[in-house]
Amino acid sequence: MIKSEKLNKVNSIKEEFLNNNGLFFTDHSNIKSDQSVVIRDKLYEVDATLMILKNTLASIAASESFKDLDLSNVFKGPTSVIVSHKDLIATAKVLKDIIKEYDLLKIKAGIIDGKLVSANEINMLANLPSREILISQVVCAIAGPLSMLVNVLNNLPQKLVMTLSAIQKEKAN
Repeated sequence: MIKSEKLNKVNSIKEEFLNNNGLFFTDHSNIKSDQSVVIRDKLYEVDATLMILKNTLASIAASESFKDLDLSNVFKGPTSVIVSHKDLIATAKVLKDIIKEYDLLKIKAGIIDGKLVSANEINMLANLPSREILISQVVCAIAGPLSMLVNVLNNLPQKLVMTLSAIQKEKAN
């Protein structure tokens, strides 16, 4: 590659590194071209992209994009980058499914909100329930104590009426 082409490539990688919801760095040692097409199609469904890059260009772009992070260990061996453009958790779930189904990629690390995260943390993200389930769990957690409070408050007048009724019956006898 000519130096200007390399500079343009580094700038485009840097732009991808800076404009996303999260990055996942994977080892793609076993991947073949037809398999990468299948992976790209699955990632496209959750608005994510697979970038297979040269380590030298990617490490230059990463060092310019993430000055506070040491990514030297990440760019050893064949490294691809999965860029999540929208839903980070959905991308992590698809990545987990791809690894489970095809056993082609191995998670090395990731960058979420400008922080370097390990493969274990990415797996924990992938195991989170969906957004809808989390919202329903929060609603249930809020509604549970409120409904118990309503029941307690409803029982107070009922108990008062029952006590007064018992006192009235006692006095009548």
